[in-house]
Amino acid sequence: MSLSEEANKFSRDKVQWLLENQCRIPVRSTTPISYYYKTADNLIEQADHYFTTNQFEQSFILYSRYITLFVEELKQHHRDYPNVSINDRERVKDIIRTKALPRAEELKDKLKEKYIREYEEKQKTIDEDEEDNLKITATTLSCAPINIQHENKLTSQQLTDNYVQLPLTHIASSLLSTTNHNFGQMSNKPDKTTYDYSQETATNSINPNKMLYRQISIPNDITLKFLQVAEQNTAKNVYTYGILAGNKKEKNEYMITHIVIPKQNGGINSCYIEKQEEEEMFEYISNNNLITLGWIHTHPNERVFLSSIDLHRHILYQMLIQEAIAIVISPKFNQTEIFSMTDDRGIPVISACQMSDIHQHVNHPPLYVISSHTNYDLDLECKIIDLRH
Repeated sequence: MSLSEEANKFSRDKVQWLLENQCRIPVRSTTPISYYYKTADNLIEQADHYFTTNQFEQSFILYSRYITLFVEELKQHHRDYPNVSINDRERVKDIIRTKALPRAEELKDKLKEKYIREYEEKQKTIDEDEEDNLKITATTLSCAPINIQHENKLTSQQLTDNYVQLPLTHIASSLLSTTNHNFGQMSNKPDKTTYDYSQETATNSINPNKMLYRQISIPNDITLKFLQVAEQNTAKNVYTYGILAGNKKEKNEYMITHIVIPKQNGGINSCYIEKQEEEEMFEYISNNNLITLGWIHTHPNERVFLSSIDLHRHILYQMLIQEAIAIVISPKFNQTEIFSMTDDRGIPVISACQMSDIHQHVNHPPLYVISSHTNYDLDLECKIIDLRH
């Protein structure tokens, strides 16, 4: 295979990897379908921003998430899809037809060109390094007896090990492979990956995500106020959950202004929210023109980390708004931490995982890390909306 053919294959594989590992938003049938329709508008707004600022990979991912969500995921996995109003369906179709799909196609071509250049430049560097190593080897022949054949093989292997292509997947069709506005179908889900099991732990790493996240300002009193409303549950060793909601600030940033606490059935490791209660919570957020910016919960008797259940809950928020955060508070250990899932590992692993209840994933490389795009704001006050009463 020629260098040009290798580069083209690499670029196709990388685009396909993005589609299969970054663009499928897991759908929970218990979450009101109206939440997806209202919140997904943020995907288009974010994608537009990245498009106009020439951040092509981020823009491509977000447009593709929007397309995949409405063309496939909700149709296939949400029981209330038949009840969606004609107006909502037509509005989404129009966005896909006039903006999301044409731009995703344009960006796909731009990304392929970019990945081809990157591959060729990388290969050139490898060739130059290999040539330099051969020269070094030749100059050392007079100094000591050496097995040249073995050393060259070793050098070649080392160079190969330093260059790893993105993994190929088993899906042959591409969502955006057509140009006539008939959406390509990913008829098969990616094979469920088997992961080694290990103790889940929080990581102290700062977010290594490649995407450029917009800043989120957090009220300085958020931990104190949430602990106050969680006090009775904490005394019973019961988990308390709430949604972080807010609005946009100047300079295209976000600020958290509310915690909305739904009726819930809490336990030691998680809490369950009935569909009706979740609808009530998201209805309040929608009616008050708020944006869902993540969630907050307590670990009454444990340290701060994201469990497997937490990760599966959080991925929906972060894939709809990539800045969405998870705040975890441990009253017993006097800890508060803010987490985000990693783009390169956390989102692909959790979005492909079909397991439920408590299970384990290897957290190395990290599935989630401490968020690097947040700051506490002394001028912000947190408003608690407690729908339990």
